[in-house]
Amino acid sequence: MKRMMSLLRRQRSAEICGAVLMSLGLALSANTPNPGVRHETAGQLSDAARAYYTGEYEIEALSTLPGSSSEDPAEVWASPLSKALRTLMTESEITLPSYSETLSLFAVTDASRGSSEPLLFYSDSRGACQRGRIWPDERGNFFQDGVGRDLHHLRPVNTGVNGARSSLCFGNVREELQQYETYFLNETPVLWYQTDWNNWKGLVEVRDEVKGDVARILLYVWTAYGGPGGENQNLWKDQQASGTGVELNDGQRVIESKKCLLEWCRLDPVDTWELGRNDAVQSIQGNRNVFIDYPELCWLVLGEEIPDMPTPSGLAQSLNRVVTAVADPEEGGTVTVRGRTVTAEPKPGYEIAGWTLNPENAATVTQRENCFVLENLQADCCLQVHFALQPPCADQHVWDAGVISRVPTQRLPGEKSYTCTRCGAVRSEEIPFRFEDVEDEQAYYFAPVYWALQEEPPITCGTDETHFSPGQICTRAEAVTFLWRAAGAPEPGTNTSIRFQDVPEWAYYRKAVLWAWESRITLGTSDKYFSPQAPCTRAQAMTFFWRAAKRPQVSASCPFEDLNDAEEARDAIIWAYSRKITNGTADNRFSPNAVCTRAQMMTFLYRAS
Repeated sequence: MKRMMSLLRRQRSAEICGAVLMSLGLALSANTPNPGVRHETAGQLSDAARAYYTGEYEIEALSTLPGSSSEDPAEVWASPLSKALRTLMTESEITLPSYSETLSLFAVTDASRGSSEPLLFYSDSRGACQRGRIWPDERGNFFQDGVGRDLHHLRPVNTGVNGARSSLCFGNVREELQQYETYFLNETPVLWYQTDWNNWKGLVEVRDEVKGDVARILLYVWTAYGGPGGENQNLWKDQQASGTGVELNDGQRVIESKKCLLEWCRLDPVDTWELGRNDAVQSIQGNRNVFIDYPELCWLVLGEEIPDMPTPSGLAQSLNRVVTAVADPEEGGTVTVRGRTVTAEPKPGYEIAGWTLNPENAATVTQRENCFVLENLQADCCLQVHFALQPPCADQHVWDAGVISRVPTQRLPGEKSYTCTRCGAVRSEEIPFRFEDVEDEQAYYFAPVYWALQEEPPITCGTDETHFSPGQICTRAEAVTFLWRAAGAPEPGTNTSIRFQDVPEWAYYRKAVLWAWESRITLGTSDKYFSPQAPCTRAQAMTFFWRAAKRPQVSASCPFEDLNDAEEARDAIIWAYSRKITNGTADNRFSPNAVCTRAQMMTFLYRAS
């Protein structure tokens, strides 16, 4: 019954791959059909493949990351190498096609020799097809989303072949079982299977020419779409069932063993068609199956030694080799190894004076300034980098990039020391403190901010160690605190009680508000509230200044058109204008209700000082 339900489920999703492509717009028409040849072993990587692996994802760097030889797929999946490959494949510019689009895209990805009729996956023949998930959906937490519509995973398959394959576990039927069934397509054997293997979990074997494709697809799905909670971790080991509905994973293994997985990968090397398909899929959805470009990674991820076999990169054996390096003499400098690159850093007074490779013919060494690239590795080897003392510099010192010997603070400058890379002479220079967001010396608030920083006590210490936040709104609490500090931070009177319910005893601004209230600089926003976190308006700021100056008489006329005679802060604003504390905003306007920024408040204080 279970096998019948599986067949029905697959038949419901079967669609005929006709001659007319779906209308997919420019995304499809711009893609070049796969030009590769099936079962023609790939002897070199494509340009697209080489460009995909850069920086920390170069194969030489990846090959130095540890995999895991554990029999638990979840432990292997969590290894540093597996994590790096997962990041590379899933953080590319991935745009998966919709599930409905995938069938027609096979005319691009699975084309061969110029024909737009795709090759059927298990048989290499052509004809009516449906989508086939190589990792059965009954074994994975997916249906028609994510990996369920990932072109690296889906392949065009004959409906009858796919029905016979069902969701059986991949394995070596003919080698291990005496009785089994054979599925023929056009009188050619395509599958060998037994449905009652391992308590009716079933076992199915594909043609030798397809086994490597299967292994590399399974490793891609497991690496990219496995989950830390056990989802899709049933690659070669039965797991607990997880998920629900169409995304139920019954937890049964997908291939009989890790040994079988690697055996299939070795038996069927990557061909030019499989590599061309990788290029085509990348042009559609953005990422690549790394196990096709570098099948060597199949063994490295699983903690096994790479066999001697043909691969597109030709690195099968050299990636097994170990590169080490030593400095000669040790006090002359340091050497570090990253993948197949050795970087030498001479100490002051020394320079690089050549190298020696042991064994002599173990690799080809190319020196690029202080980096040595080792290629064509034939054996484990050690690169000895020679350092020699440099002649005295006289006055022609070559200074290094320098190191900060004393970090600048908001009160004291720092110091940066430079060392001559030739003779070891040392010089130093002062590093002035700078807020990271107050660097422009032409900014109107540049001088006010650093004036306030150097006052005693400092009027401002910034919003953190490295930022002043000039564009941030100045609150009423900040405004009064700035004014209080500018007045020398006087202690409030003996009466420390305060009527404002929103000024707690622990607040940094409590003394400032007490002082301002006692001095009648602020009266609060009501009888009970000061509103410390409310924005300070331009009118309020001028009023604070005017009251702090003991409310001087104002005789000048009002220059601003947006102040009426009843404006509470009118006298304060006219006084501030006459003292050149403010020039207004523009066009004879003061904008009394606009909020002050921290930069504006510090500038008002600077002008008033």
